[in-house]
Amino acid sequence: MPVIPNLMERLILLKLNLGPGPMLDFLGAAAFRTVIVAHRLGVFETLSGGPRMAAEVARQIEADERGTTLLLEALEALGYVKKKDGRYASTAMTAKWLPILADGIPFFESVMFELWGHLEESIRRGEPPMTVYEWFGQRPGGLREFQAGMIAIARLSVDEILAKVKLPPTARRLLDVGGGHGLYAIKFCRRYPQVSATVFDLAEALEVARETVAAEQMDDRVSMQEGDFWVDDLGTGYNVALLFNIVHGHLPDKNAELLRKVAGALNPGGLIVILDQLVGKAPGGAAKASVRLTALNLFNAVGGQTYEFQEIARWLTAAGFTSPRRINLFRSPGNSLVLGTKTG
Repeated sequence: MPVIPNLMERLILLKLNLGPGPMLDFLGAAAFRTVIVAHRLGVFETLSGGPRMAAEVARQIEADERGTTLLLEALEALGYVKKKDGRYASTAMTAKWLPILADGIPFFESVMFELWGHLEESIRRGEPPMTVYEWFGQRPGGLREFQAGMIAIARLSVDEILAKVKLPPTARRLLDVGGGHGLYAIKFCRRYPQVSATVFDLAEALEVARETVAAEQMDDRVSMQEGDFWVDDLGTGYNVALLFNIVHGHLPDKNAELLRKVAGALNPGGLIVILDQLVGKAPGGAAKASVRLTALNLFNAVGGQTYEFQEIARWLTAAGFTSPRRINLFRSPGNSLVLGTKTG
């Protein structure tokens, strides 16, 4: 969990500047590394069975008892575990959220501790020396690791997205452009029984989508279409199009081009739903930091960036969509939906 200073610490470190506030960032980096190691060792999985003594945890994860004790004490200080009568147990927050994020931890670790190793070079050059896709492509299982990270992020927000996006009663066909793992399309189809979906993406991305669809037993409602959305035809006759975490990877002229192409795939009155991290008015400090750090990560990973709602709205209007509107997501700070309706 984030290292949150108490009132006196905030006064000294952040308000009066009497202590080194940057130390909080160093603590945050160390905290993230601590959680990664605990996850790899199986500490949280062990504690999911109930409170354990440090010696029990050490035996279960086949590790040194003193090192395990120090790790558990650090996790207790960070709020990941609680200690009572010498036994350690997961906190309610850990038990609720870590299982959702767990599969994505290797991806988050790779980005922060490896891919960001060339951030300085990216900034000097004005573009990344190697995109995240090229980088993962050189690693055994790298693209699968990337998709696992994307699924973990999707699981955090998909329920809130479904609650805030209402499909029209006439909707029958949904197109998930660059849909990768396919989870968003699956969840929309599950919420709307009359809807079937097509996940459009590159062949290697759809390998994971097929597994996700099979695991969710949605083979009869969710199909795959291999292709490059910059080159290949998207098809026609769709009522809804999802464009989730796509525009942040491309420059404005390419995004405007893509939105025109998506408009061509939709029937008149069709709905486009964009999910992305938007610059501008943010509901809080965490959301603002999330958007700005995401922009830096995108620049370093694919040469992309985050955009303001007004800019995306202009692209939508130029592509033939009316009434662009923004919906902030609170479960995933910094993430927002942008919706538009095709004219005609």
